Amino acid sequence: MDPKVFKTYNSQLRILRSRGLIVPTTGVPKRILQQENYYKIINGYKSLFIDPALSTPLNEKYKVGSELYEIKALYDFDAELRSIFLKRILRIENNFGSAISYVFSEKYGHDNYLKLENFNVPSIPVGLTPNQEKKAKIKQVNTIQDIYKLIQGIQGDIARAIKNQKYIQHYMVDYGYIPMWVLINVLTFGTVSKFYRTMKEADQRSVAKILNVQFDELYGIIGILTLVRNTCAHDERLFDFISHTPQLKTNYIHTNLSIPLDSNGNLLYGKNDLFAALISLKMLSSKTDFNKMFTEIKYAVELLDNNLKTILLDEVLDKMGFPNNWKDIKKV
Repeated sequence: MDPKVFKTYNSQLRILRSRGLIVPTTGVPKRILQQENYYKIINGYKSLFIDPALSTPLNEKYKVGSELYEIKALYDFDAELRSIFLKRILRIENNFGSAISYVFSEKYGHDNYLKLENFNVPSIPVGLTPNQEKKAKIKQVNTIQDIYKLIQGIQGDIARAIKNQKYIQHYMVDYGYIPMWVLINVLTFGTVSKFYRTMKEADQRSVAKILNVQFDELYGIIGILTLVRNTCAHDERLFDFISHTPQLKTNYIHTNLSIPLDSNGNLLYGKNDLFAALISLKMLSSKTDFNKMFTEIKYAVELLDNNLKTILLDEVLDKMGFPNNWKDIKKV
């Protein structure tokens, strides 16, 4: 279908039928397109139902027996996944921010703490060659620039919050500053993540200790969750989420689940996919909260399975990065 040419709902349905998709002639399919954007539901979720052997670049054909309701079921499943993951990530976001504010406030005080010396500025070792020293200075300057950009961004967040948040107004008017444990509530997850990355290593280790994870694991965990949070918040497709960077460090969950390896010896699942996000949430959540999340995901998966006829559930789980024994994560 030419994206530049307007098509009525009936025209869109006729095109789908001409491509082999089973679309009932009742009014229900039209209501689906009326309620959901055609390109979002069809172009976003059709790929598993397309038969590459019968298709050409200009004329896609669906697998025999594919139904519109199956695509809608996958679309609804993805929406439910976004709701499930976002709810838990928001909770982790609060825990992460609280740990950072505690460590930073304890060490640098509650007033005038946004100082360059409180962050991790790399030093220039002695005894370097001229070329090595040049590279070290460039790295140092770039780091300082990044820290100042972060501080400026935080100050911008404060300026915007003053207009809308009475508790921010209270601290600025009555005290002239905002304590870190108050400031953390107006910062985005992305900003909080950047703040963590610019902290001194000793402070980062203290944060990781509070969250009960290894210091070298937390970078990947927060990086993955930040990307997934953004995907959920922008209502983008989630089930086939992939992050090229960052990736999770191999941990005890991968080992206990015996995640298979590819031909290069790399883990097939749980490094940069949605299963990696699930592993991350497992590591940072209480047992009770994770078990609730697991139950919700299991129910959503079972509901999808009941609505699939043309494709196998395993095809969807593979796109999610979920191994065959993914349910065993609850017992790890």
